[in-house]
Order: sequence, then structure tokens, then C-alpha cells
Amino acid sequence: MPSLLPTTQEGIVALLDSLEVTLLNLENGSPQAVITGLRLLVRTTQLLAPFANQPEVAALQREIQQILAYSEFSQPQPIREILVETKKVLEQLAVRMSGVQVRLLLVEPDDGLADLLTAMLQTPYRQIHRVATAAEAQQWLQQQRSAHLIITELFLPDLDGRSLILWIRQQPQTQQMPILVLSAHLSSAVKAECYALGADDVLEKPFDPAELSLIVASLLQRMILQQGSDPLTGLPGRALLEETFARLQQLHRQTGAPFLVAFVDLDRFAEINERYGTAIADAILRQVAWHFGRLLRPGDVVGRWEADTFCLLLPDTSETQARLLLERILEALQTEPIKLAEAPPLTLSFSACIFPLSGNKPARLMDLHQQSQQCLQRRRADAPVQSIHEYLAHKRRILLVEDDPDIAALIQIRLQRDGYEVVHLANGREAAEWARQHTADLVILDVKLPGMDGFELLAFLRAQPAFAEVPIVMLTSLSQEQHVVRGFELGADDYVVKPFSPVELSARVRRLLHRQTPQLVTL
Repeated sequence: MPSLLPTTQEGIVALLDSLEVTLLNLENGSPQAVITGLRLLVRTTQLLAPFANQPEVAALQREIQQILAYSEFSQPQPIREILVETKKVLEQLAVRMSGVQVRLLLVEPDDGLADLLTAMLQTPYRQIHRVATAAEAQQWLQQQRSAHLIITELFLPDLDGRSLILWIRQQPQTQQMPILVLSAHLSSAVKAECYALGADDVLEKPFDPAELSLIVASLLQRMILQQGSDPLTGLPGRALLEETFARLQQLHRQTGAPFLVAFVDLDRFAEINERYGTAIADAILRQVAWHFGRLLRPGDVVGRWEADTFCLLLPDTSETQARLLLERILEALQTEPIKLAEAPPLTLSFSACIFPLSGNKPARLMDLHQQSQQCLQRRRADAPVQSIHEYLAHKRRILLVEDDPDIAALIQIRLQRDGYEVVHLANGREAAEWARQHTADLVILDVKLPGMDGFELLAFLRAQPAFAEVPIVMLTSLSQEQHVVRGFELGADDYVVKPFSPVELSARVRRLLHRQTPQLVTL
């Protein structure tokens, strides 16, 4: 048996489920199913290439090539026959491949119906585990931590199925698993509630077996593709990274142990791709992935986020340890040029952002990636010695000091929609007291304020070390030149005159915060 990447195995399983869906559509007379079937046959020839020395595979490949050669004359019946044969061969391969097993959890208290569902859904590559109660389902999921699909009855003997759905969505290790609800007498309100709680599909009993098979195959295909590794490097892909990150973050919040995330961007990779072509660029990415794999420690996780961006999940790691680890990887790339037959030896470098996670506030890996791109876009490498940017990830906090409740509400809604935390105070003196104990990433303050006017508050803030470099925007209806000049003399960074556009204010806030991005720290 050839040595296969996990993605080859997962690809075969995903293809099997797609074939099942297409065969059902062909039986229902769908004209689109013929075109879909031809596409799947093309994909089959790619996946079966490593097995071409096996007689049954070689024979199937010849039949597929003959069908594809006359695809414009294809009729549903010949397509159906070749798809059935393809499914049979792929199932045989799936059985022989170690580790290829799709696991379904069936939560059904009715033994007779559970037997029927098992018979309908069982295939050589599907493992179906049956339980009768919510407690048994929870115990199995806590022990196994992995299922490609959960099928549950809504009315369980020990718990309402809706509560089970909610529990599944609350657990880091199960929150991404697809859930299919099967139940009788479902009102539209109950269906809507199931979807709102996190169910992926709801099917009412008695159900059409063909429809059930179609839904199950579609949900399994989506889950398998999401869980798959990156096909180029064999590293975890984005979906698997996000799942692992959620689990590690939950552990970090429970134990308080340090946890860091790093995003690594290869420098000038677009130029390499343009100059040497995609094949060379792909080979370079595979070698970079190999360097990461050999230099990381047990427990560290590296995956390919996109293009030339890699993501590192570093549990139990301090900022100093993360820096040293990235320095080692950078040194390896610079002292061991990548040698390829079609290109001269290439010395690579990278830029990276380190995000130490802290506190109980959950973070999203997607948000961290966006922040890393904002930090790195202002500087790309121009020299062999590269830099690492250390950036403490947190939601940007804006202090808003405005006594008009309508204007304050308008600003709050806009800025919160942009993803900022907004602290609103209506009194200048209260804002000064707040600033003695807290910090903010940006301040928006009105000139006319009770307790202490905006100019006095501005001068006070600039005298505080924590606010000496914080961007401050003056907001007022006073447009006289002397007020503008006075504001800038006291340290204001920008001036917005009422009435104003919330969109314009949002743009100015983004510009000022972007300007405040910390500088890269040179290694």
C-alpha cells in the first residue's frame, strides 16, 4: 500500500459521500447529476493515481477515461453504472486503508428504529456508535472527543434533545461537529429553535430514506473536508487549527498556563512565485513546513493558514521561549538554503507576530490573523536579518467622553459594530478619575463637558504617562479657528466638527489606531 498523506485518505472518504449524493440525484432524474458525475470521475482519476498498479484500479481508470473521452454524448445510465463501480472500488480501498473510519454517533431510544437507521447508514468505512440517552451520548463524546456526525432524537428519556444540542455546542471538543435532528411531530417553532441552538439539519419522522442518505452524506462530506489537512504541506489546515486553538484556549483559561499564538509570513514569496512559477513555490512551502515540523517541540502545533502564512500554537510557552523558537527556525532557513533543481539556492526569511493570550476573555484565531496582517503590512523584509513583532492581542478600548446621550449612542453603536470596546462617560471630572485607574487605546472627547471641559481634560490626560501617546480626537460644535488651534496645542491628534458622519469618524479612528501599531522588534 502506498504511503499516503491523511488528505488522500480523507479525499477518498469525501468522494464516496459525494458519489452517494450524486447517485441519489441520478435516480431522481436530475440533469445536473450527469455533469456532477463527470466531475467526480475526473477527481477519481486524480485520487486513484497512487494505486494504479492494482488491477481493479487500473481497469476502473480505463473505463473512466473512455467515459470522459465521449463525455459530450454521456447518458445518465452509463454514468450511473460507472459511478456505482467507482464507489465499489473506493470502498474497498477505504477498508484497506488504516485510519480511514468515519464515526457517527446515533442517539435513539427506540431500538427498532436504531437498527433500521444503522442498516441504512452503515458502509464499510462508517462506524456507527449507538446510545439511547443524552447521558450516554455525553459520556461517549467526552471519552472519544471525535465524531464526524451526531444524529439525535429530540425526545430523549433523560433530557430534552434541545438541551443536548446546546451542551454539544458549548464543549470546545464537540462544538464543530454537525448535528442532525430526527423526530416526529416537529412544529415550525421547534425546528426554528433547533436551528438556533446549533443543529445543522432537522428531519421529521417518518422520513424518506433517500432524503436521509442525502443529508447524511452532505454533512459528512462538509465535516471531512473541514477537518482535512492542507493538501500541499500535509500540515493542519485552517479549520483544524481553529478547532485545536479553541481546545488549547479553553485549557489555558482553566489552568492559567501561558499560551501564545504566532503567525509567520514568508518574505517576498509573491516575487518567488512570479519568478520561478507555482511548482517551485509549492516545493518551497513543503520544505518550510518540514523545517517547522523538525524544530518545534512536542505539544507545539503548526499549520498552514493560507498561501505563505503559517500559524503556530504554542502552549506552556513564554514570550521569551517563543522568540527563541522562532529565531531557531529563522536561522535554519537562512543557513540552510533551499536547493531545487529548477532554481538557484534560495535563502528565505520571514516576519512573525506573537500574541500572548491572557485573561478569561476568549479570542478568535481569525481576529488574531487579521491583527497580524495589520501589524506586518507596514513593513516587509528588505534584508536577510528579519524581525518578529510581539503584539499583545486585546480588543481595542476607546474612551468616549460625551454628555449628549443621542450623539454618544450614535458613536457607541458605530464603534462597537467595528469591533471596539467603548467606555462612555458623560462628565469630564469622572473621565479624569477613570483615567487614573484605567487605560484606553484612543480617546474621543467633547469640548463642552460638565465637571471639567474638554480642553482641561485633554491637558490632564496628556500629563498622565499612560495617556501620553494615546490618540485623542476632539469632538465639538465649535468650529472657530482658535478652538482648533488650542486643541492641537494641548495635544489633540484630530478634530471632528458636529454634525459629522459616523462613517467618517470610524475611518479616522481606524487611521489613528493603525498609526499607533507598535514597531517591529529587530532580532
